[in-house]
Amino acid sequence: MNISGFIRRLFIILLAPFSFFLITNTVMGEGHIQSLIDEASSGGVIHLLDHTYEEEIVITKPITLIGSEHTKLRFCSNNPMITIQANQVRLENIHVEYCLNDKNIGTSTGASDTEAHEHDHQRTESAINTKQSAISLTGDRIEIDNIHVTSSTAGIQLDGVTNSVINGGTITTNGSGNGIDVWQSTENIIQNVEIQDVHDGIYLEQGSKNMILNNRIQSARYGIHLMYSDHVIIQSNNSNQNFTGAMIMTSNGVKVLDNSFSDNNLNVNSQGLLLFDAHRTTVTKNRLTENRVGIFMESATENTIMNNRLTNNFIGVQFNNTNENVITTNSFIGNVNELQAVNSTENDVNQNYWDASIKLEKYKEGVSLFPYRADPLYLLLTEDVPAYQLFFDSPGITVLKTLLEVPSESVMQDHQTLMDPPQESNGAVFHLLSFILKLVLGICFMVIGLQLFKIRRT
Repeated sequence: MNISGFIRRLFIILLAPFSFFLITNTVMGEGHIQSLIDEASSGGVIHLLDHTYEEEIVITKPITLIGSEHTKLRFCSNNPMITIQANQVRLENIHVEYCLNDKNIGTSTGASDTEAHEHDHQRTESAINTKQSAISLTGDRIEIDNIHVTSSTAGIQLDGVTNSVINGGTITTNGSGNGIDVWQSTENIIQNVEIQDVHDGIYLEQGSKNMILNNRIQSARYGIHLMYSDHVIIQSNNSNQNFTGAMIMTSNGVKVLDNSFSDNNLNVNSQGLLLFDAHRTTVTKNRLTENRVGIFMESATENTIMNNRLTNNFIGVQFNNTNENVITTNSFIGNVNELQAVNSTENDVNQNYWDASIKLEKYKEGVSLFPYRADPLYLLLTEDVPAYQLFFDSPGITVLKTLLEVPSESVMQDHQTLMDPPQESNGAVFHLLSFILKLVLGICFMVIGLQLFKIRRT
């Protein structure tokens, strides 16, 4: 055997286990993380140990930082703990604890809880200051995967970020800052994040064409809060036990699909979904349950509210100075008051199910002969004197409604109220399967009957 060839093959075999590290430029995270980042080449991968690191880091090159099950970064300063100022950066599996014992670092970025329908249109300097977040992102194609943030400031802040993904993980700020704060950032995806005990759960300002998917938000002022953000998709989220489940303000073309907004009743101005100065919004297949108001719309036009289920709310849907909208095939079940409207008669309200309506079917068409009317008297009274809310549905209010009948042209009406709630797609499938099963059983019984008949004749 050629000795030199044997030595060459032996050398290759001995180096094989280390080839992965040579090819992928992987570094194990012993020592200070910032030193490892500075020494890593572009595209490098740094694996952190099951260790608690006490330092802030700045990333200015495309690298990947991967933690282990118990990797933790803990620190407090006037800067973010993690600052990313580069493209194609990835963070994965890291626990972040930022300024937990310093309550003076974070500042609130929104209005007070009782100002649910008012908002400061001028974003304050403290709200966009990157010193006010645990993680600050600026760049393109950034990936944040399974990062757990506990902070006394905003959790994750995006400023000028595009084509990036925040996936998984948890965020809590003890009510001191927003969970995820998005500023002038577009075409990003925020998904599968659990957010709790924050000011606003996910806040977008000038953040168009972003997607908010399958997040769970609880104990916030607004679970999801949009300002000047067009063509955003809000889908399959659970926003529960907040002052307001979601607020869409001064935005166009937003889609709100298949979300759950429930138990948002912690404030006199609470609602499941608030559309304020929102236009061409599509709200469909959402479940709004046990909120103070299911859907509140004010100064909103050209929106479509379709195939939603509003149950056990104090008020199902409430309109104020809102026109040119379509409200159809929704189900209103178990609400104390189904519908209230003021200065909102120019809307297309048709073929909804109102369980409080008088029902007498018209020619077996599934539509009642009697329209459903939204009497605005109670809303007009309480708008001027909020204390009158104590007399809701009392005999005195009933007498007033009889004495002070509002002209029909001033009342929002559904002239084609449904006899039964609209069937959802899974319900249709269920009924089809039921029909097929009954058909098969019928054929089986018919065959058995014929066989028994033949046996008896023989």
